[in-house]
Amino acid sequence: MALQEEPQELQNPPMAFDPSLFCEEGFEEDLGDNGSEEESENCDGFSKKQSSFPLIFLESDMFWENDELSSLISKEEQTHVCISGEISDGSLMAARKEVVEWILSVKAHYGFSSLTAILAVNYFDRFIASRPFQRDKPWMSQLTAVACVSLAAKVEETHVPLLLDLQVEETKYVFEAKTIQRMELLVLSTLGWRMNPVTPNSYFDHIIRRFGLKSHLHWEFLWRCERLLLSVIADLRFTCYLPSVLATATMLYVIDEIEHLILWNTKTSL
Repeated sequence: MALQEEPQELQNPPMAFDPSLFCEEGFEEDLGDNGSEEESENCDGFSKKQSSFPLIFLESDMFWENDELSSLISKEEQTHVCISGEISDGSLMAARKEVVEWILSVKAHYGFSSLTAILAVNYFDRFIASRPFQRDKPWMSQLTAVACVSLAAKVEETHVPLLLDLQVEETKYVFEAKTIQRMELLVLSTLGWRMNPVTPNSYFDHIIRRFGLKSHLHWEFLWRCERLLLSVIADLRFTCYLPSVLATATMLYVIDEIEHLILWNTKTSL
């Protein structure tokens, strides 16, 4: 089985992400403010600067007034879970962070798509939110993670490693294939066999297909969105934002980032 090496930059994506983009109170205002350079205070007290970039994607009626997009928005809450402080504790937070980091290392090891990793994390979050966290069984979170990665790979990848081969990147525990298979069935039944949830990637994919984006800049936009998303999913706080909110904030951030990159390249080429 050929393993694909992922660029070092992608293995260690930047963590710089503006929390102000996730203020729900200012969400609609951000989308409607065309080219404003004024700074405003969001609900968390962060100061944010509105992008002057012409948001050709997010401000287009063709983007928002669309049956497929409406369907995504109507379905996203069905497979979304917010792991708030009420159902989490220090042990769960530490276990989840370790699991997500391991999932990302498996993604890099096998060259899986970003969606595979996002799906695996989604399955894991929904599973642990549906069952009491067993502190006396520290191996349970690792077994669940292996099962979730296996299921996500079967949904998204064309080539899926053997169950024993999935347990890479310094795993603390190694499970037999039959044990993982039983865990897969438990995860499937717990999630009601809903294995194609709406994720932020669903909105990234929608905008690419909707506008027929094919240029290098467009694919750079998609790659940066996926990379940024992967850099924040280990943070438990981001589970409380709906996929549409997380996707829009990500795209706004990347659009602003690309705008500054284009301006810099233009200045240096003069």
